[in-house]
Amino acid sequence: MRATKILFASVLMLGLAINVKAQKGEIYPDFPESFEKKSEEDNYKKKSVTLKTGVWTMFGAKIDNFENDKPVTGTCAIRMLGANKMDHYLRTDFDLEEGVSQVSFWYSSYAAKADKSCKFRLDYSIDGGKKWKPAGEVIEAKNKTKEKAEFNLNLEGKVRFRIVKLGLGDEKEDPSINNGRLSIDDFAVYKK
Repeated sequence: MRATKILFASVLMLGLAINVKAQKGEIYPDFPESFEKKSEEDNYKKKSVTLKTGVWTMFGAKIDNFENDKPVTGTCAIRMLGANKMDHYLRTDFDLEEGVSQVSFWYSSYAAKADKSCKFRLDYSIDGGKKWKPAGEVIEAKNKTKEKAEFNLNLEGKVRFRIVKLGLGDEKEDPSINNGRLSIDDFAVYKK
């Protein structure tokens, strides 16, 4: 009987420890970022954009409001160029200063009929963007409807993020390549 109580108490404590570890903190002010400032220029050149959360840099990406962008909230979403041979990115140019427990955002393959899947990853930096580390595995955006990506992190101090769309190449040069456009919306960051 005593051994059963000890075993039960141990399992209960383990469960509590797992729940505490998985809990996310308070969301940062002005997040989730819903990218509601449509790009003024109709191109994918490198540019900085001031949004409600701060300054973001986009390379191979723009904010738009076509039906195929499939925004989760509001009228706009990020669209990242397909058939890219080099990595493209969407990056915060500001630090979140109270650590990070979780990042989440919605993603999909661009919803045009001809667009194929694509691959991307989330990176983080704790030194002001000098060095970047992956926050998790590479994700393949296969569906044309939005899915939620969640990253449970345990990062102290100042942190910034970027979404990197992998430069897999052009399907016109190699039909075996899947590298369509990527759509991102509602980027949320939670304090430690």
